[in-house]
Amino acid sequence: MSYGIVEGVSSVLSRRSTSPEDQRGQTRAKILDATVQLLGEDRAFAELSVGEISGRAGVSRPTFYSYFQDKRALILALGDGFETDARTAAQPWLRNDTDDLRATLTGVLGAFVTHKATVGAVVEAATYDADVAVFWREFHEWFIVNTVQRATTSDPDLAREDAEALAYSLVWMTERSFTEYLASPRVSEAALLRAIERLWRTVVPVD
Repeated sequence: MSYGIVEGVSSVLSRRSTSPEDQRGQTRAKILDATVQLLGEDRAFAELSVGEISGRAGVSRPTFYSYFQDKRALILALGDGFETDARTAAQPWLRNDTDDLRATLTGVLGAFVTHKATVGAVVEAATYDADVAVFWREFHEWFIVNTVQRATTSDPDLAREDAEALAYSLVWMTERSFTEYLASPRVSEAALLRAIERLWRTVVPVD
């Protein structure tokens, strides 16, 4: 038996075993990854063209548009991935399933670090694109709503208005601190996390 023939048949069968859904998922991921690569080269999202993104991904412009209606849809897709990871890291503490706030903040910061290019692009695009601005406010709103719940559970006597004001301030402060840390770190990660934990603990003390 010829091993060359066997290897050839195996290769064909492997290609055939890839479903259209898998192929679409792989192509979509290539476009997203190409965008992140370009952003990681200190490029502004506004200056990236569909042609440049498509070229880096190794797909045609028509292929790009079969996955994303425009660049807005692209940045929102990247934002969704970041949002999922940040929520996953924060959810146990916000739902009072754990009191390890330091580990929670470390996990959320980890999501910011992993998606550094995306965070920068979203912050940029939110200044000139209404839909991205809505996404960015809703990103914060989820954390605010859940922080209010955590704070009022910890302190039932805390007035609703005060809880919302505290949550609003803490969430936006934390995001801005993490975002600025990615862009231009002035303190160590450990010092930053200690400071932010201390501020959060003024609202939700250790149980």
